[in-house]
Amino acid sequence: MDLDKLTWLLEGLLERTPGTRHALVLSRDGLKLCHSAGMGTDSADHLAAIAAGLQSLAHGASKEFGDGGGGVRQAMAEFYGGLLFIVEAGHGAHLAVITSEEADPGLVGHNMSELVEQLGEHLSSPTRVGNA
Repeated sequence: MDLDKLTWLLEGLLERTPGTRHALVLSRDGLKLCHSAGMGTDSADHLAAIAAGLQSLAHGASKEFGDGGGGVRQAMAEFYGGLLFIVEAGHGAHLAVITSEEADPGLVGHNMSELVEQLGEHLSSPTRVGNA
């Protein structure tokens, strides 16, 4: 799927979900794949790194305290001024959304899940292989 279409779909998510401010697709290792138009490149890179870190911490908690499989359905952080939601979006990819404090977490989660269901295979990010 081309990134312009994916960006357009992220914008649609923001438009139909009151209280959302930014959306971003990132690889598991924190590489920004695309982001909503209202977010600058530096902010998007920063959010990708934050989201990857939170997702990694949630994965560790799941391995230690969950069923041992390390699966994370969703990670969320509430901070003064807003919320950050992170969900898996295909193999090796995640969808992150920043909202205001007034956003309905249930609606945000539902709309994020709908987007992931529609595009999960297109949002996957293969594992990068380093040069030796």
